[in-house]
Amino acid sequence: MSTAQQDRTSESMAPDYKGRSICFYHPNSRGSGSALRVEPRINRHGEDRYNCFFLEMAAQKTARGRNGNAHATFDWEHKITVKLDFLDVCEILSVLLGLVPHAGGERKGLYHASPRGNTLISFSRDTERGTYYLSLSRKLNEADEPQRIGMALSMTEALGLRCLFQTGLFFVTFPNALKTRRNGDG
Repeated sequence: MSTAQQDRTSESMAPDYKGRSICFYHPNSRGSGSALRVEPRINRHGEDRYNCFFLEMAAQKTARGRNGNAHATFDWEHKITVKLDFLDVCEILSVLLGLVPHAGGERKGLYHASPRGNTLISFSRDTERGTYYLSLSRKLNEADEPQRIGMALSMTEALGLRCLFQTGLFFVTFPNALKTRRNGDG
């Protein structure tokens, strides 16, 4: 497991995140690992202004040491992306805080529908193993089979996500609070 502030595994990655996201890399020798990127989008200008979190997952493309690669690579070109709003983040936090075993209540997941298809966000904790499991499943309208990507998160990784989501939730909800503070109006 390796956590980094930038994607060092794919040159085809178009966005320049400039330290605005955190990644968790979970490669394995079978090439069936995955990577997770969480990016808060708070108080951005123009088209990037969402005031939410973006969560992206990519499947492992190559294993380390194969094809001359020093590191495993991940298929960011075919990633699954979801936009997490206030209630989505609260559902995830309720699992991270130990209030519920999984996000989404009886549905056991958070469903997002779009004109292109549907996405299911599954997040649960395994109290016996002391781990959490996050997966994204996307079924595009024209696809026969859904695309699924998942990963187990350690307690340490979960704690980091909890802190990130708890801190960012205020600014996602009240985006002008940060702007007011910066201008000295508050």
